[in-house]
Amino acid sequence: MTPHPTHRPAACVTLLLLPVLFVCAGCHAEPAAVEPPEVTPEVAPEAHPIPGAGAEPTTAEGWLERIEAAADDIDTLTARVRLTQIVGLLEDESQRFGELRVSTADDATRFRVRFTRLRQDGVVEPIDQAYVYDGRWLLDLDGTDRVATRRQLVRGDDAADLKLGDGPFLLPLNLRKERVLRRFTAELGPIDDDAPEPQAGDGVVRLVLTPRPGFDADAERLDLWFDTGSYLTLRATATQDDGDVTTVDLFRLDATAAVDPAVFDTALPTDPTWETQVVELD
Repeated sequence: MTPHPTHRPAACVTLLLLPVLFVCAGCHAEPAAVEPPEVTPEVAPEAHPIPGAGAEPTTAEGWLERIEAAADDIDTLTARVRLTQIVGLLEDESQRFGELRVSTADDATRFRVRFTRLRQDGVVEPIDQAYVYDGRWLLDLDGTDRVATRRQLVRGDDAADLKLGDGPFLLPLNLRKERVLRRFTAELGPIDDDAPEPQAGDGVVRLVLTPRPGFDADAERLDLWFDTGSYLTLRATATQDDGDVTTVDLFRLDATAAVDPAVFDTALPTDPTWETQVVELD
């Protein structure tokens, strides 16, 4: 979701997201989009199927395999979240702060992110914005203006198979090595002074993903940082070809906390003071 710096975020925006959140590299992709032809990675992946077993991987493919294995043991995730957006041409920066709840139980990815503060031009003000995804529908709530929109992402009873490069929020969830490498080339990136602090392990690893030819993505590059102890996502950044940059930082991650399924309810508010709409697939 790449909100305009002075307006509330639109639902169809650049987000990644995201089990680990899924990443949206643009709102052009739909859940039923055809996959590009499978590409065999140039570098053979390392075999480390068990998280923590053996030495650390030395390739991006090896880390993707380790991260995927760790995600299989995670059913819920809670975290504090900071969304930073920089509009390149305007050199304008805004930040939103809130909390995230994720569930990947029963092979269904659901999430709720709620932002409660906005910092812009050195001023912090309260906001009330939430995005709720239940596996089929995305609910966009603006509690300040009392506007709610419920968008259908898949038809029938199917669950959306949101991939890295699809979806409404910048975060890597259900990160699968084979799926990622079909759409992106993957390399290890440098750990610079602005890298996120490790929260469970001794360090962080940075993966740089570049869309392969044939995959329509607004982002020209995705940078993902993971904790080397927990293999959880610490940061996800999408860089657009127009210079815009969207970054999601996660803090106080907890992959053991119970999450009430009710938080993923996408029903519209029944209060008549709300303006509501439903957007179904054609």
